[in-house]
Order: sequence, then C-alpha cells, then structure tokens
Amino acid sequence: VMTDNTQAPSRWLVISDLDGTLLDHHSYDLGAARPAIKRLQQANIPVVLNTSKTYHETLSIRKELAIDDAFIVENGSAIYLPASGLTVAPDGCERRDGFWEFICGRRQQEIASLLQALDIDDTACTRLSQCSVDEAVALTGLNRQQAVQAIAREFSEPLLWHGDAASRSAFCDRVADSGYSTLQGGRFLHVIGDCDKGRAVGHLQRLLGGNRRCLVLGDSPNDAAMLEIADIAVIVRSPSSDQLRK
Repeated sequence: VMTDNTQAPSRWLVISDLDGTLLDHHSYDLGAARPAIKRLQQANIPVVLNTSKTYHETLSIRKELAIDDAFIVENGSAIYLPASGLTVAPDGCERRDGFWEFICGRRQQEIASLLQALDIDDTACTRLSQCSVDEAVALTGLNRQQAVQAIAREFSEPLLWHGDAASRSAFCDRVADSGYSTLQGGRFLHVIGDCDKGRAVGHLQRLLGGNRRCLVLGDSPNDAAMLEIADIAVIVRSPSSDQLRK
C-alpha cells in the first residue's frame, strides 16, 4: 500500500454511491465513513463519488469530506475531473468552475420535454424538480439548503411514483422507447438520458488513462451497472439492498 502522495497514481479507484452507502440512508450522516476515507487518502487511492445527487449537492459533500477527486452526478449523467494539473481539456470535456465536465446523458430541458410529451397523469407521480422547498424536505428528509440543491436538477428527473407496478412498468417502457432511461434509487425513480453509473465509470477510466482496478460500493438498483463492472463489488446493507440483490 502506497502512503506517499508523491508516488505514481494508484492502480485502484474506490467508487462509492452516496445515499444509503457512504451516507446513512435515514439520517444522511457521513461520520462512519470518515476513517476509511482518511486511510484511502493516506494510501493515495482516489475516492470517486458516483451518485444520483446533483452537482452542487456533491460539491458540498466533497467539501465536508475533504475529497478532491473526480466525481459523477445524476446517475452517470455527467463526470467532473479536477482541472488542476490538466492544462489541456480531455476529449469531449468543457470547463466548468474548477473542473472539466464530460456529459454522458441529457440536459434537464430535454428530459422535461420528454415528460411533457408523454403526458403523464398528475396523480401518477411527484416530480422532485417541481416541488417547493418545504415539499422536498418532507419527501427526502434533507435540510432546507440541501433540498434547494436537490431540486436544481441539470440532467435527470427524480419521480416519486404513486401508481401501481403495472403503470410504472408501462411508463418505463415508454421512456425507453423514446431513447431515455429509468433507474430506481433508494427513494425515487430517476428519468435520465441513455446512460448509467457503470457506463460513466467506463468513460472516467478512459479520461483518466491507465488501467485502474475498481472497488465499487452501492446499495440500490441504480448502482447495479457500476457494481457489475467492478473488480470488487460491495453491496452495503440499507433498506434498498434487497431490491438490488434481486
């Protein structure tokens, strides 16, 4: 195990979901993860957050954990590489703040247009992006600042589905027929572009260069794609784990 950060980059990446994996499913507490993250940083092993959360939500968590590595947001929809040390844009990337942004999915307006075209019954689901802050707090258990960041989607639409399993399945089929995807997270059904967490990890590997092995952690069905391509896959026990095991 390397402990000198001046050595060559690690051949390993640790890639983790957030809600229900690195963060407690109910309280969103991250305290239990801190010792492991510190040990990985001492060993010069990057910790890549791969989450359904938004860009600004993930930035806040990275800051709290003092993680400076690449990250992936909104279920594989966009990848962010720290721009420090990369003076030339990696292929397909654009500059955003202090990062290179690589978009794998679809923009929010495209997803909103799709949902409008599908003409979903208003009683069938609740769209997170259309919730008030108070409504988002009640649905998610986040605090108000976190809820504001969660509502501000850029590449996905989380839905709280109210209909039965048959109507949900029919909706997912219609989304797929339109060239988009649905993924089930711990709380929400996410509508995204033709992407997922696993394909985003593949793009990240290409952008980073080199042949790196991956230890991947997740708890929900939307983590399945990245767990399937892992060298070591870890299912973290949470209320969503049984869905994932199926």
